[in-house]
Amino acid sequence: MDDIFADKHGGSTGAGFTTPAAIEDEARGGRERQPVRSPVGLEAVVLAPPVFVVGCPRSGTTLVQTMLDSHPRLSVLYEADFIIDVPLGLRSSLAKAFEALTMAEAHPNFRTDSFDARAARAACREFGIMDAAGAMRVLAASHAISQDKKRWGNKTPKALQHLAQLAIVYPDAQFIHVIRDGRDSAASQARLARRRLGQVEGAVLWRNGMRTGRRAGLRLGPDRYLEIRLEELLSSPEDQIRRMCAFLGEDFDQSLLQFHTTARERIPQPDLRIHPRLGEPPQPVPASRDGAATGIVQRAVAALIHAELVELGYVPAASYRRDRRLLYVVIGYTFFLVSLPRSLQQLLRHFARSVGACRATRSVTRQSVG
Repeated sequence: MDDIFADKHGGSTGAGFTTPAAIEDEARGGRERQPVRSPVGLEAVVLAPPVFVVGCPRSGTTLVQTMLDSHPRLSVLYEADFIIDVPLGLRSSLAKAFEALTMAEAHPNFRTDSFDARAARAACREFGIMDAAGAMRVLAASHAISQDKKRWGNKTPKALQHLAQLAIVYPDAQFIHVIRDGRDSAASQARLARRRLGQVEGAVLWRNGMRTGRRAGLRLGPDRYLEIRLEELLSSPEDQIRRMCAFLGEDFDQSLLQFHTTARERIPQPDLRIHPRLGEPPQPVPASRDGAATGIVQRAVAALIHAELVELGYVPAASYRRDRRLLYVVIGYTFFLVSLPRSLQQLLRHFARSVGACRATRSVTRQSVG
């Protein structure tokens, strides 16, 4: 990840930073070298591998975020979307650190009570950070330092669609993908939007996110990508929390089991209304409690995402006859086309973000090759 820092001292690592690999090399190098000092302060947190919690909407990403944020070393932000949008935006290939910070300040999710862009500019200048992703690392790291945390992260569902690009822009990042039964995710989205046909939109979003996110994540390998099932997390929280800690290389801490006592303090107050059970301890839920195929909309949803449900083990392969499933797929797409005008703005934003993400990764790739 050294390429995100400009070399202001003429060396290869840039900005006077000591990278984790360099620290290990020095530690193995014997006593003839200068003693290694443990990295502390802002630069060490900027260099720490970030953690991204991703998943389809209404899949339990906020639950995982509040769990991890209660760890004494981890500061996992709630939907600080500028960390995603700025480096992957349409102007990302041209953005420099100071320009990126200006864009972050103008972002709807930027909170002046949590992030100090002026201090971040000073830190970028001091450390020689020149690019957009590096500037976002400084913003997130400075927030972690204010909480006396040693590592930063971010939770945002929409990052799932751009996991491959994020893995390039943040080359040391680790990703935790929270997976929930797609029927339940779609039903929860529809209840939140108060639109019955929203289940069909939610199912299509879930399917596309699952395909894109899982494909990209599995290519990264087990050191950078971990899947957590919401149903297993609710039924065996300690086992799944230990899995996440082992994946991140962090010690398990008992405070994670008491996350619910402070969970409602870890997200913005206006968003508490959409997470009414956040302050409660995890409770097992019946499989597919919202996805029971009792009506035509629910059956259409199940048909649209049948292949993914089978792949993930949520339904048996022979849950529908093929001809009957095809009928409900047609019905599902009909419902989707009826509701499409409501989703047009969101689709255009997604397209613009996808174009920006491709440009950003091409820019990073050219820089690394050069």
